[in-house]
Amino acid sequence: MTSESLLEAVLFAAARPLNLKKLAEIVQLDADDVQSDLEQLRERLDASESGVMLQNNGTDYELVTRPEASEAVAKVVNAELHGELSRPSLEALSILAYCGPMTRPELEQIRGVQSAMILRNLMLRGLVEQKEESRLGQPVFAVTFDFLNHLGIENVTSLPHYEDMRGHAAVADVLAQLQESVAPST
Repeated sequence: MTSESLLEAVLFAAARPLNLKKLAEIVQLDADDVQSDLEQLRERLDASESGVMLQNNGTDYELVTRPEASEAVAKVVNAELHGELSRPSLEALSILAYCGPMTRPELEQIRGVQSAMILRNLMLRGLVEQKEESRLGQPVFAVTFDFLNHLGIENVTSLPHYEDMRGHAAVADVLAQLQESVAPST
């Protein structure tokens, strides 16, 4: 796989802006090489009339849909915003409510599957928010006041069996495994 294609995959999976420094770190290339590859990616997407384009704001880059596709994309987004939550979304929301705040890798470690799009959809619905704090070099996600309002509860500790679920040994073991896998070797 070319470094340009690798950057495309990373930006697609991130589903949010990433800065040049972070992209260089992820793909293990020099920032100048990443900058050049991003420009090639932009040219390729433009030349092929792709439905997505590379957008940048200073040193932050993101793959976004083209404005010409806005009507069709709006239909999909509106269906996601106003339809019922999917089982995977409910699962992720439950994990964040009982065990959060947590990073995306922590959520994915518990669920066993990639969760970027689910987090994006839950944030669009106003049920999950990205916090200022970070852990493991990642932003932390938590349920919102709107989530609590929808359930009619004062705080997450009012959830059924909150203490049992929050301290569940299986969840603690999975998160400990993640901590060990990202801990620097000494």
